[in-house]
Amino acid sequence: MKVHHTLICFFFLSLQDGNAEVNINKNISFGVVGRNLTAVFSFPAGTWKMLCRGECKGGNILINTTDEKHQSHRYSTELKSEDGVPHLSVNITQLIMSDAGQYSCGVGGSPSSVSYKQFEVVVAEALLDGNDPAQLKHFNKETGSSLTVGCYFNPSGGQTFFCRGECGEDEVLLQTDDEDASKDRYRIGYRGPSGETYRGGGIVYVTITQLTESDSGRYRCSLNPSPGQGSFRDFEISVTDGVSLPVGLTVAVIIIIIIIIFSSLAVLIICIKRKSNRGLRTRGNSEGTNMEDVHYENCTPGSTREDSTYQSLHPAARDQDQTYSTLTHHT
Repeated sequence: MKVHHTLICFFFLSLQDGNAEVNINKNISFGVVGRNLTAVFSFPAGTWKMLCRGECKGGNILINTTDEKHQSHRYSTELKSEDGVPHLSVNITQLIMSDAGQYSCGVGGSPSSVSYKQFEVVVAEALLDGNDPAQLKHFNKETGSSLTVGCYFNPSGGQTFFCRGECGEDEVLLQTDDEDASKDRYRIGYRGPSGETYRGGGIVYVTITQLTESDSGRYRCSLNPSPGQGSFRDFEISVTDGVSLPVGLTVAVIIIIIIIIFSSLAVLIICIKRKSNRGLRTRGNSEGTNMEDVHYENCTPGSTREDSTYQSLHPAARDQDQTYSTLTHHT
């Protein structure tokens, strides 16, 4: 009997092994790089307001105030009442990719009595609105990095799909209804109509983490009753090794290296030639002086040229004031 139960458990576990993990947490706020993000939470009345990155402790605290409205750098909070219920509005301006992650905000009568709520911020590199093949969005990424893309649809509603290719039978990476789901390195999420921020439409966002070169290709996010129908947005990804350089930069670096090598060789050759010329032009005489540009002429016996560069070898006939003497041959 125990064996039978074990087999049944193993069977159901095996069925779950390939399924996506569904995240039923609705406290997820979506934003796009360069735009602003606003998240609103209801709280009991209180005078103390806090906003933190992760847990509210130490350097994680972004805002800690008793003001109804407070701003610190790109972060701001405002406590206001809607239909008699206090709401804390959290705003982040000029979003950057590093803003993505977990946050906490809270309201209370004192710092020790603050009631917190956790939420996640998802930041997309781009929001695709339209499907013009001539303007297909292309992303260049490095290996090991991540990519999050948002897809805007109006009207909203239906199942969400994340596919590689055109959402054929074997091309669906993730599929879900209204929940956020993840599997392996893939994630899909849906944010319903959000009024003023995205004109009342729905947002499907998709994420791929730890990108590899094999992830290069064409992808599709879709919001429709089935993967072969309804609205979709396509985009392409090119993933390259992070250590590689762009072609233009690589060529420039090679040219610079070649110029440096040839310049060094030219300088070396010039130095060698100068050293060699100095050795040929300078010779020491018996008086310890140097005699440069020595010319040898009139080596033929009987020659009487007055401009001969040979001095007399006879000590008695040597004229101290005479620089050059003539050698006379006697027969």
